[in-house]
Amino acid sequence: MPSYSLLGNDELSNERYLTNIDASQLPKISVDDPAILSLRQETGLSISELDGRVVKFLRRSLKAGISPFYRQIVNSSISKDSRVWTWEGSI
Repeated sequence: MPSYSLLGNDELSNERYLTNIDASQLPKISVDDPAILSLRQETGLSISELDGRVVKFLRRSLKAGISPFYRQIVNSSISKDSRVWTWEGSI
C-alpha cells in the first residue's frame, strides 16, 4: 500500500518531478477514492476544499526503491451508478 500526503501550494512548486507541469496535467483521482476519503477524515477538509488539490503517493519497489507519483483530486464519482463510498471505520 503506498503512503500518501496532501501537498500545499508551496510544496507543489518545490517538487522537482513537477517542474514546469500544471496540476491540471496530472492524472486524476476521485474524491470518493478510499485514499481520499481517508485524507478527508484525517484533515477534516470538505470535498470543495480538496477539489483541484494534489496528492503525492510514495510507492515502494524492489527495483526502483521509492518512487513518487502524483494525482489531482477531482470532484467526480468513481462509480457509474453515482454511489459514493463512505467511511465508517475509525482510525
